[in-house]
Amino acid sequence: MWSSTADPAGPGRPRAVTAKTALPLADGTAALDDAAVILAGRRILDVGKRRLVLRGFTGPVDDLGEVVLVPGLVNAHSHLELAGRLGQCPPPAGFAAWAAWLAAGDRRVPPAALRDRAGAERAGSGTGAVIDVGGRAGPAVADALLRAGLAGLVCHEAFGWRRPAKALVPAALEAAVSHAPDGAVRAAASGHALYSTSPDTLRLAREACRLRQAPFCLHLAEHAEEAELLRSGTGALAALLAGSVLPRGYAPPGCSPVAEAARQGLLGPDVLAVHAVWLDAADRRLLAETGTHVCLCPRSNARIGVGTADAEALLAAGVPLCLGTDSLASNTDLDLWNEVRALLAACADLPARAVLAALTANPARLLGRPGELGLLAPGAVGGLAVLPDDLRPRLADGS
Repeated sequence: MWSSTADPAGPGRPRAVTAKTALPLADGTAALDDAAVILAGRRILDVGKRRLVLRGFTGPVDDLGEVVLVPGLVNAHSHLELAGRLGQCPPPAGFAAWAAWLAAGDRRVPPAALRDRAGAERAGSGTGAVIDVGGRAGPAVADALLRAGLAGLVCHEAFGWRRPAKALVPAALEAAVSHAPDGAVRAAASGHALYSTSPDTLRLAREACRLRQAPFCLHLAEHAEEAELLRSGTGALAALLAGSVLPRGYAPPGCSPVAEAARQGLLGPDVLAVHAVWLDAADRRLLAETGTHVCLCPRSNARIGVGTADAEALLAAGVPLCLGTDSLASNTDLDLWNEVRALLAACADLPARAVLAALTANPARLLGRPGELGLLAPGAVGGLAVLPDDLRPRLADGS
């Protein structure tokens, strides 16, 4: 497959890519036949019919032939700091077992070469931007994204029930993103989950995100153990966290994770609820009514063994969807096209426009960059991707 990292004209110099079809995915635009895109790095300078766009253009032209071009993809959830755990994930046995395995392993930040490999894998598969969540490795992750030429958000994840730290975004992470050109990579706070981060800290992180005009990310309704813990305070996850993460005397709220997030004021159009596997109709209505975005990670869910999110029911309820790869501790790669394949295998009737929006427009809007990411239009900075041949029959018409 053509690599989105190729830059034959030299860094920042204009180059053109031509193809049979392009799906700009911008409001009011239709598919373009015999299309051309001129880029400088990942910034799009022009897009349209080949004969018009290339008139007078003297730079290099890469003709990709019978392919479909789409905007650079947005990976809405990953944990790049876990790149060192690639290939080590145990067989699916539920979240509590996976979490115990993860906690017992080496949590040191992986070497720079491994971080950069993961970043390059994203860029090579057509990813133009990333929402990454992690801890101490935040500065290194920001550096890896910048090295790979990617835009996005690096979220510092608050974890635990102790008194919140004074700085929810560490100074080292602030310094790392301060070098990003044009604010391409930003920093924000995030929460881990309702059971692993105190309500006070979650609310503080949400407010910090509001002040930065950044999305607030939260793992929500990922697994049955989470639902059981919040409803009754029992189960495998409760046993794993008792005396270590959960405070003494923890009293479960006695409701679903989505209902508890709503009670704490943690839902809204600026919130990304990650996973959302264990939902009922009332939960889906709450997510839709509040405008909360949901990020699906189907391969990670299958690898850990937590179930399959009902993407069709979420879409029917009116919930805006995004897609993420999660981490290499629960996935085999960071290729979003493989995530699409898994999603369509589980939910074959999803319309193409919903799948493409989950990869582009929805996360771009969540990031507050709808005119810069997730579309092929002059001024956009997310580059472009090539729709894989096997996905063309399902997605090429964009409807």
